[in-house]
Amino acid sequence: MWPFKKPQIKPEDVSCEGMTAKYHNDWEYWSFHYDGFDFNIQGLPFNKEAFNWAREVVPIIRKIEPEIKIRVIEALDGWPCDKTKGEILQVCLNNYGRSKRFEISIAGDDSWGDFGVDVVITDGKIEEVFGGD
Repeated sequence: MWPFKKPQIKPEDVSCEGMTAKYHNDWEYWSFHYDGFDFNIQGLPFNKEAFNWAREVVPIIRKIEPEIKIRVIEALDGWPCDKTKGEILQVCLNNYGRSKRFEISIAGDDSWGDFGVDVVITDGKIEEVFGGD
């Protein structure tokens, strides 16, 4: 009922085998950290399988990281920035359980401004790379 908002109830953190997922009401997703990467996934309640999915995708990312870097540099073509400063910001697991598809968001230093690159990986292969601000 305007001007009042329904109070938001924050779900409890979910922990398993050294990982803890925290829910962010503002963005309506869960986030957790594993092996040097930040992961996120939407949905209530939290799907604990996301912890296993993170364990599956880390070796995939590490294996194809050289190709990821090349494709990111290609996506940055024409953008006046230091193309060597890209780092993985987060890994989205929203579609992993259904299709083994996940998305990596890459951001850079100040020279990138608000430009970022997303890399979509399905079954361990880069499916799509696109950049935008």
